[in-house]
Amino acid sequence: MTVLAVVALGLLGGGIYPPAAERIAAASAADDRDAILQAARQVGLNLMSMDHKTIEKDTERVLSGSTGTFKDQYAAQTKTFIEEITKNQASSQAQVLSAGVTDYDDDSAEVIVAVSAVVTSPSVPNGTPRNMRFLIEMSKIDGKWLASKFGVIQ
Repeated sequence: MTVLAVVALGLLGGGIYPPAAERIAAASAADDRDAILQAARQVGLNLMSMDHKTIEKDTERVLSGSTGTFKDQYAAQTKTFIEEITKNQASSQAQVLSAGVTDYDDDSAEVIVAVSAVVTSPSVPNGTPRNMRFLIEMSKIDGKWLASKFGVIQ
């Protein structure tokens, strides 16, 4: 009788463990996708939310959320970008409309982010709408998702 109970418990344990492992793996994958989406959405928002009064902080936010090629390219253009925004006294308020992960693995992801912004300046006080779609490649560096490549989708 004791042997039968041990065998029954072993069978039950074998029947319970794989579904539990699948649920844990699915939850972990969902957490990864959420973290990827949150980071990519923030990159898109940071790229389109600028103000001539806070432009140094604004560009630093973009740089702090980036790595690799994208960070190098953005950093190389930052001085010119700051000068243009400041000279034109431009400001941009943005919102992320949608974002979706198109592909990912443990340490990289590809995300499409749609952003809408209104750009204002003294010459355009009522603002000009700008709608952009970005393809952002994300890399996981030290547990944090950062933008490593960036492109505009036409």
